[in-house]
Amino acid sequence: MKFKEHGVFEIEIEDTLLRVDATGPFNDEVLKRYKWALESCILQLEGSQWSQVITLHRTSLFTPEAEKILTDTLIKRKSRGLQAGYLILEDVDFKSLVKEQLSRCYIKAGVEHQFFDSTSTAVKWITHPLNAVSMTHSAK
Repeated sequence: MKFKEHGVFEIEIEDTLLRVDATGPFNDEVLKRYKWALESCILQLEGSQWSQVITLHRTSLFTPEAEKILTDTLIKRKSRGLQAGYLILEDVDFKSLVKEQLSRCYIKAGVEHQFFDSTSTAVKWITHPLNAVSMTHSAK
């Protein structure tokens, strides 16, 4: 049975950053489209080391199937040069659940990640040269 997509996203590339702005909740139908949309962007970044900045809004939770797809795409992105994920949860509902779910995906994929409560805090942290070597797998 095919379900209607839940969740929306926009993807862009800025230098060596893959930027995603997304509003959930997310089901596997939208994650399948997300996976294909990422492909053309990753082709442009592949062969270099790059990071991603993901800004999430509202109820950004994933169905179990969507969580598995996300984990699989993170594993593939890592094999293609992804170094770290910066996750901005500025206006997210159920923030602790979202952090728990995303941490599980990033840890399973072996991708370093960091959470931020605002875009301005994330930008300051990301652009500070010493922080590139101090990434941790743990959530803030």
